[in-house]
Amino acid sequence: QSYPAAGTYSVTLVSSSGCDSVATLNLAVNNTLTSTTNATICQNQLPYTWNGQTYATGGAHVVTLISAAGCDSVATLNLTVNPSVTSTTNITICSNQLPYTWNGQTYSAGGAHSVTLVSTAGCDSIATLNLTVNPTVTSTTNITICFNQSPYNWNGHFYDTNGSYSVTLVSATGCDSIATLNLTITANVASTTNTTICQNQLPYTWNGQTYASGGVHVVTLVSSAGCDSVATLNLTVNPNVTSTTNITICSNQLSYAWNGHSYSTAGTYAVVLTSSTGCDSTATLHLSVNSVTSSTTNVSICSNLLPYSWNGQTYATGGIYQVTLTGSNGCDSIAKLNLLIKAVTASTTIINTCSNQLPYTWNGQNYSVTGIYNITLTGSNGCDSVATLNLVVNPVNTSTTNASTCSNQLPYNWNGQSYNATGIYTAILLSSAGCDSIAKLNLTVNPVVTSATNVTICSIELPYTWNGHLYSTPGAHSITLVSHTGCDSVATLNLTVNQTPSIPTVQSTVVYCQHAASTALTAVGAGNLLWYYGGVVSSTAPVPSTANAGIFQYYVSQTNGNCESQKTLITVRVNGKPALGPDKPLRICFGSSADLTTLYNTAGMSVNWIFNQAAVTDPAHIALAGTYQLIVQNTSGCSDTALVTLAIQPPVIANAGNDGNAEYNAPYQLNGSGGIQYTWTPAFPLNNSHIANPLAILTADTKFILMVEDEIGCKDYDTVNIRVFKGPTFYVPTAFTPNGDGLNDIFRPTAVGIASMEYFRVFNRYGELVYETQDITKGWDGTYKGKKQPLDNYVWTIKGIDRKGELKMKKGNVVLIR
Repeated sequence: QSYPAAGTYSVTLVSSSGCDSVATLNLAVNNTLTSTTNATICQNQLPYTWNGQTYATGGAHVVTLISAAGCDSVATLNLTVNPSVTSTTNITICSNQLPYTWNGQTYSAGGAHSVTLVSTAGCDSIATLNLTVNPTVTSTTNITICFNQSPYNWNGHFYDTNGSYSVTLVSATGCDSIATLNLTITANVASTTNTTICQNQLPYTWNGQTYASGGVHVVTLVSSAGCDSVATLNLTVNPNVTSTTNITICSNQLSYAWNGHSYSTAGTYAVVLTSSTGCDSTATLHLSVNSVTSSTTNVSICSNLLPYSWNGQTYATGGIYQVTLTGSNGCDSIAKLNLLIKAVTASTTIINTCSNQLPYTWNGQNYSVTGIYNITLTGSNGCDSVATLNLVVNPVNTSTTNASTCSNQLPYNWNGQSYNATGIYTAILLSSAGCDSIAKLNLTVNPVVTSATNVTICSIELPYTWNGHLYSTPGAHSITLVSHTGCDSVATLNLTVNQTPSIPTVQSTVVYCQHAASTALTAVGAGNLLWYYGGVVSSTAPVPSTANAGIFQYYVSQTNGNCESQKTLITVRVNGKPALGPDKPLRICFGSSADLTTLYNTAGMSVNWIFNQAAVTDPAHIALAGTYQLIVQNTSGCSDTALVTLAIQPPVIANAGNDGNAEYNAPYQLNGSGGIQYTWTPAFPLNNSHIANPLAILTADTKFILMVEDEIGCKDYDTVNIRVFKGPTFYVPTAFTPNGDGLNDIFRPTAVGIASMEYFRVFNRYGELVYETQDITKGWDGTYKGKKQPLDNYVWTIKGIDRKGELKMKKGNVVLIR
């Protein structure tokens, strides 16, 4: 069996006699012991004895022993051997910092100085001070520059005027350096030359340079003052012009004039002229001369073929005609026409016949209808002889006469016969053309008519017009007219006149404001009232709409049965309501005031502002949050209202960060907060002056002003002072006074260009560590274990990593002054 831990275990076995045998195990487990011994000695205490062994070097040493329980015991010795320490401190100071205090000693001159101390490990420590004393430097720079080189950048400042300027710098040795700049600015000179030449004058020489083409040419010279002198040549090159003129003329156009010369024959001619630019111009004339031609055409035609067309002209009579044409060579071509006209004969035969005598035969042809017929024969001269038949066929005429007469006009006479009754009658006559004419009479005999008209009108319609007569009284009125058949018609008017009611009494003008409540219009009358508006007639009084401003016209009349009085006008004027627009929210900056008068256009209106049920006397300077009511009334007496909700923006608090120390000509991070928009001043040393955390590259102490704005443009300001030091390094003061007066109470290093600090330690004269920190912003307040330390000289050491990743270590002395 296997057992993993201490304890009592039992098993049942079978003995040799066959009986059960109970075996019990009481198991005790002793631990294997381990121990560690940490020892620190000085190097002169070697060798070191431990557990019967001697050790000549430091390190971890392990031995295995037997414990009292009989188990292995592993013992470890961590031996630290501290050497006898030597250190060298290289210090460079300025002469005005003498005397220099180090390890409780003061030194008034440079050189190598050594002291023997006890290290923090309790071993001898030989410290050497190599003290270098650098003088304070002064320098003067005399600079003369040209105007185009200004502003002049000197020691991180820009200068654009003559003068003497001084700055205090830190020299390469870390001491004050008074530098003086004597700056003289000399003006630059510029000139322009405009020149025009001909092409054959190229190349052109100017200021020692030759130019083969026109254009703008610029050279930079040195003026007598040593500054750039920019000279510009605007060179225009006019070409030598050549031209060729090709002319073709007819012989009758000679002689030909060209460029002041006359030419009588074809050929090539050249002249040399002067162009408008003053350069040579060679002109060449190629002159070609074409001849003039003539022709004659003899034509004989019959007169019926006229007009005769020839060369695009028409001719209606014989004769000799001449035209001038343009030949294929473009010159005149004289064409002549001799035109002879032969006569055409004509004859006309006029024939009248009756239709019952058809067909009519003429020149071997039969004709059955009226018409003009032509046949063409050949005359003795070979031309046409035209014969014309003018045939008139007169019909056997029939006519119908429709007659109407009144019964009191009988008998009716027609074609010598008398007729006394309605009917159809026929007679056979002879027409003017000598042909038969059958006449028919349709006779209608009309009776005499009587009629009665019943009319009822209103008295306002009198007089009443009927059949061209005016009637002013009711009753029966008769007149004799002519009926539509032309017979007498006796017409009677039975006229009834009802009384027209009077005009109702109304209010002539009703005035409302736009969007105000309105009431029904009113009128007073004895009868029923009718209302008219927009083409609609109603017996109910209308309620005018005030949705739109304007002038609206309503009419009302009074009725009596079917009679209606004259309409009377009611004018409804809806005056416009002031258009203030919607309610407005307004937010202003903390500590400022609002001008409510600029939010709405209230020109020409009476204005009242109300806040908390009280009138606002000065709406242009409001600083209290809340809801303000605007009430306005225009010149028409109509009013409107709007609400302005005023909120006060929380105060903006700008924070430019703590004052800091920057490394000379190296990026330094500024840290601003408090808003959403940022503006740093001055802007030129920053990579971006409009972000919260810009980078600055500084060469001199600078005071930055930060302006922050919130989302509505409220502003606040803060300042931060950045001192500039050479670096990367640590600057550590040589004394401090922790007396609680708030001045120089804390001994801390100034880190320039340092990314992180590994430690900052302070020791008393006995090598005892009295202060240590890794926080680059903290320092020693002069106490140790809660007690104020005495006036004395203390040793400090510091170690850190600079922004380049390089190790920086320094040590020195500080005097605590009480």
